[in-house]
Formats: sequence, structure tokens, C-alpha cells
Amino acid sequence: MGTEPGTARAHGDELRRGIDPDALGRDALGADVARAAEVPGPTQLEAGCVRAAYEAIAAAGERADAPDDATSVSLRDGAGAAAVAARVADEIGAGAGGALRAAARAWYPYAVESESTSWEAGLKAFSETCESDHEADQELVVRAVEAAGRAAGHDDTATGRAIGAFSAELQRRTSLGEDLPTAWTGAVRHTAEEAPDPVFHTVADAVRGVLRP
Repeated sequence: MGTEPGTARAHGDELRRGIDPDALGRDALGADVARAAEVPGPTQLEAGCVRAAYEAIAAAGERADAPDDATSVSLRDGAGAAAVAARVADEIGAGAGGALRAAARAWYPYAVESESTSWEAGLKAFSETCESDHEADQELVVRAVEAAGRAAGHDDTATGRAIGAFSAELQRRTSLGEDLPTAWTGAVRHTAEEAPDPVFHTVADAVRGVLRP
């Protein structure tokens, strides 16, 4: 996926795909930009990091062998739309919170129907938790994953079970002193065995590649 800005029309199309213009007033993306100018940005969780993570997810989605058409659409089109949204948010200076929320909104329409409630709840909780703290570090990422687990883990769906299992295992490993990349890798393996879900596994495994200690 290219990352260079396109024409004005293409840029507008991307904005419409990833950042709903009708939501700017009520969803306060403009406020995200204003806050980014007023408050020092997070030390590790930056819009560029969010962009890199979603681009990695989109690339993994293109390569993934999906078990059905709906899962393929979620991985390919959903992840692709989210990556575009994160890139646009990064380019316009929306900050990490804006990038996370724009990417989540862009993915919602492509989620597997039976899993969409869990997926939306998890993404929303993760992005809102990250947005609430400008001192981003390993603990914030773990808290955000825990929030996603609480929001979606009670749903008896493959996605809900996967998010719950991953959250619990990540918290367990980091509480034992593992750094985030090591704990994340272990949690990915654990979830693949205990609560397999192709979309969640593709996402979590792709993010692992962009984490740093």
C-alpha cells in the first residue's frame, strides 16, 4: 500500500473512507487536532506508530488465508480501510487518538457480521483508553488491551473469546516482568491455541512486528 499523498480528490476520498466527515462535529476529530497542538504528544504511542501498525495489519490481511468470504473481506478491505484512515490522520496531525479512532471507524463496516459487535467494542475501548493518557508506555498498552478484553471478552463469539484470552495472557505475562514485545508474542501463541480467531490472530501477530521495548 502506498503512503505518499495522492491528488486532492484522492485525498478527499480517503478522508471520506477513513474519517467520516459527518462525524467530525459529533466525534470531535477537530478537537483531537486541537488537543494535539496544546498537549505534548505521547512518548511512545504516536500517530506514526499507529499508522505503522495498521499498515502492517493491512499487509498481513492481504497475505492471510481466510476461511470464508466474510473473513477475507474483513481482513483485506477492513484492514486496508483502517490503514488508509490511520495514514490520513497522521498526515493531518490528528495525533495517536485521532489515528486510532479513525482507523477503528473505518474497519467497522467490514467486520464479520457475527463478530462485529465484539470487534467494534474492542477497538473502541482500546482507542479510548490510549487516547486518555498522554504518557504512553508499556503499561498503557496493556491497560488498553485489558479495556478491550472487558468490552468484548464477555461476548460468546470467536472474536470475543480471542480478545478475552489475549488480554488475560498479556496481563499475566507483563505482571511477571516480561517486556511488552515478549509478552505480546507469548499472548499471540497462547490465544492461537486457546481461542483461535483468524481476524484477531492476524491483527495481533502483525502488531507484534512493530512493537519495541
